[in-house]
Amino acid sequence: MHSTNNVYSSNHKIQLKEVYDNLRNKEFSEAIIKLKLLSEKNVTIAQSLYSKVLYVGNITTQDFEISYFWANIARLGGEKENENLLGKLDNLISKDNKIKINEKIKNFLSKLAVSGNKLAIIQLAKCNLELSEEPNYEDAYKWFNIAVALGIKSAKNKRDEMINNIETQKLFEIQKESNKIFNKIKNLGD
Repeated sequence: MHSTNNVYSSNHKIQLKEVYDNLRNKEFSEAIIKLKLLSEKNVTIAQSLYSKVLYVGNITTQDFEISYFWANIARLGGEKENENLLGKLDNLISKDNKIKINEKIKNFLSKLAVSGNKLAIIQLAKCNLELSEEPNYEDAYKWFNIAVALGIKSAKNKRDEMINNIETQKLFEIQKESNKIFNKIKNLGD
């Protein structure tokens, strides 16, 4: 079961069906191009499949670093079946490379988040807790706070949990920053 199905447009669902049709018809180049494009649009099912394709390397060359990149983003978006793949990749990628890739993940999600992608906002909050060398409670709070303000009620408990890990004075600064980002995102839709 994919918990993020509701965030996909009907267009993304049609494109995913085309990917599966391409794979069935052995049109691998077309499938890979579409998987990459859907992954870049933050369609987690596509990210999950793309990471597996890159790990296995049957219809394209293996690329463990890019597989790790997409597998983590998909996992942050709720695709739990990537846990096993990430366990395998964990042993194949050095700590230094993981740090660099995790920074790329954060940058990728940041761009999507400030453009108003609600899933990316949640993923970025989780990224600050799960993929930083040390949990970054301040940035996680900032993004969970924005998520709640945008109507993502499931982020409220996580946001409130972060407060206990942040100095009071710093909390006020983060709230001001959250408000600025929230207003920018909100104005995109106006």
